[in-house]
Order: sequence, then C-alpha cells, then structure tokens
Amino acid sequence: MLKPDIHNAFVEQAEIAGASEGPLTCLRFVVKDNIAVKDQMFTAGHPLFSDRRASESAPAFASMLAAGATFVGMAQTDAGGFGASTPQTKNPAAPGRIVGGSSGGSAAAVAAGHCDFALGTDTGGSVRIPAACTGLYGYKPTFGRVSNDGVFPLTPQLDHVGIIAANLSILECSAAALLGSDPQIETATDGLRIAVELDRAGLFDPGISDELDRAADALAAAGHDVLRLPVPGRENIADAHGVIVLSEAAAIYADLSEDQRGALGKAAASALRAAQNLRTEEITAAWEWARAADGRLQKCMESHDVLISPTLPIAPPAVEARRIQLGGEDRPVVVGMTLLTCLANLTGNPVVGIPNPLSAALPKTGLQLLGPVQGDETLFGIAARIEADLTEAVGR
Repeated sequence: MLKPDIHNAFVEQAEIAGASEGPLTCLRFVVKDNIAVKDQMFTAGHPLFSDRRASESAPAFASMLAAGATFVGMAQTDAGGFGASTPQTKNPAAPGRIVGGSSGGSAAAVAAGHCDFALGTDTGGSVRIPAACTGLYGYKPTFGRVSNDGVFPLTPQLDHVGIIAANLSILECSAAALLGSDPQIETATDGLRIAVELDRAGLFDPGISDELDRAADALAAAGHDVLRLPVPGRENIADAHGVIVLSEAAAIYADLSEDQRGALGKAAASALRAAQNLRTEEITAAWEWARAADGRLQKCMESHDVLISPTLPIAPPAVEARRIQLGGEDRPVVVGMTLLTCLANLTGNPVVGIPNPLSAALPKTGLQLLGPVQGDETLFGIAARIEADLTEAVGR
C-alpha cells in the first residue's frame, strides 16, 4: 500500500513490480520526473509540459526493474533542473530547511520511507546535494558509465543519472545494477591514500570545517595516509560551471517561443534570460577553466585513492532563504549549494556521498568521496572502509 505523501515528494504515485528474482528484489524506488518511465508523467518539472507522459522508458529505469526493484512513483524536481532546493517539497529530515535539489523529491521520498532508493540526475550536484540535505547517501557515476537516453537534458556534457539511498549497502547494490557490474563490492582493507580538502579560500562554515578536520584526524589515526591540500581555484569553479550550464541549456530551449519560455517556471525562465546575455568570450573562458580544473584534479588522483571534501559548505539553508554568506560574499542559494559539488561534473569523476558519522548536526554533515575516473566499483569499497573507520572513531 502506498503511503500518504505529506512532504509533496511525488508528482504522482504508481506501482510497477520488478523482476521476481534479482539483487534488488524487495526494494522500492522512485524516479525523478526528468527520467522517462513509460506511461508515467515526464514533465521535468515544467508547467509547460504538465500533460506530457513518456512513450518509452529510459534504460536507467529498465535496469532497476530488471534487477527486481519495484517502482512506486515519479518524484518532484526543480523545473528543468534549474535550482538546488525543490521548493515545493518539504524536507522530512530537517523541517524548515530546504530539501535540496534538483532531485529533491527523490531524496524526500527516501527520507520519508516511501522507498529504499531513488533515481535522480546530477548536473552540478543535484543528486549529492539533496542527499546531504536529508542525511542520505548519494552516488554520481563516472561520466558515460550510465546512459542518458530517456533523460530530459540540462547540459548533456555534464548530466549524469545517479542514485540516492537510505544506506551505503543499498547504494552499492542499486549502483551495481545501474552500472551492470558485480553487486558484491568488497570493503577496502589496505591503508588508503586520502586527500582531504584544505579550505584556504575560507568558503566552509566553521562547523563544517571542524567536522572535516575531525574526519581527517580519525582517518589518519586509523592508519591511512592523509594529506590536506587545497583544491586550486575552488572559488572560481562554480562560476565557470554556471556559465557552461546556462550556455548549453540555452541551446536546448532555443526553439521555444517567448510565451512558452514564460510557462517553464520562474527559475528556468530567469536562467534562460540570463543565458541571452552571455558573451562568446565568457563561454570560451569557462570551458578553458573547466579543462584546467580537470587537468589539476586528475593529476591529484594519480597519487591518491580518494579526495574527501564536504558536500555542502554550509548547513542546509532555511526554506525562505534566497541568498547566503560564503567566504565573506553574499551569494544566491543555488551557487552556494553547488559550490563544492560541481567540480566532479566538469571532470566526470565518480563520487559517493555519505553522512559524516562524526557530525553532531541534524542531519549529519555530508562528505563527498571523489575517486579516479572509471573507478566506480573500487570507490564503493573505499567508501565502506572510510565509513567504518569514522563510525569506529565515534566511540573513542
């Protein structure tokens, strides 16, 4: 029986049974409303497309059914992915705080107990952000490992289908089905080479910094080789990402009339107006910055197994907040929420997000664990080891 949707996590609830046998049998899942499920709503959150239903299912959805999971509904999203708060949806884990976005309905459905995991999309952190806002686990794969067929695009070069789950075990198993790989992922046993981000730009809230420091110390005490290092140009990466997203999105919506754009939703229409003011040299510079950031990150990953940073630089803002203070600057909420997550979309590296076991916040502060390109399966083993070591440190 489907539970009442008191947090407005769903666009619509429905039930489709998965295969009778499989690694995900007995698990339930929802799908973000920009991933096609045949005969279900497929609006991408746009009022303009409120009557649209999918004619075919996306491969990502089909892989979940084939693995035995049962579909229970389509989840809310920021319209078109233009946002990081899903304002129409309430946060079950932190009432009065944003649920995050744009896969906010997916996170709310898991956090409220409607399902065990959810499919979402991640173009600048849109899976990892709501997972962190609700104390859940999130996964963004290596770019290209999962098909984007049947996904309404925002920025095709940066779009990833990802997963939000109630715990790391479910995240591992559902990710294996998504990737078509072995679901029996072994925990890393040897000491790890861990890079932990050093916040030289002063962008992290003091409480976030303190909890990251505690995690670094605990991992060093557990026998890992831990190095604190800054991510070069961290304060500029979000700006480059924003220019790229706007420029690519403008092409996707180029054929719409002005009236149709006005019916996309306030945030989407505003973003597309901003895209019209971008200069060619701004777009060229953004891509050059992205390529430089990619080169620096991949060089770092040659000598480290994982890079750990906070998922969010601050605690989830209040639902009424429109701007936040970061690094001494007043920034829009969407910029602050994507500040630390968007790098992995520009570079394509896989990321697993976990709640920090050492965190005293409610929900717990999120940590994102970034691994080498194509190292998705290994990254899950690393995440299991790091979570176990941090959990053990709680009792010390």
